[in-house]
Amino acid sequence: MKPPAHDDLLAKVKAIAESPQRDLFVKIVDSFFEHLEQEFFSPEDLADIEEGIEDLRQGRCLTLEEYRQGKRL
Repeated sequence: MKPPAHDDLLAKVKAIAESPQRDLFVKIVDSFFEHLEQEFFSPEDLADIEEGIEDLRQGRCLTLEEYRQGKRL
């Protein structure tokens, strides 16, 4: 049986919080939390984020080094 989405999310958060990216993750969460009562993301922002996630899944991305070398998609 698949765990509830809440449990899955908490497991992912715990894994990231224990990873080398912990400090960056904390900054992102803190920033998001500060704006929680405001509309942090517009509908357009959310659509752009979803599009970006799909681009990453499809491999349509560059490393920072590739970008600095002038490569573009």
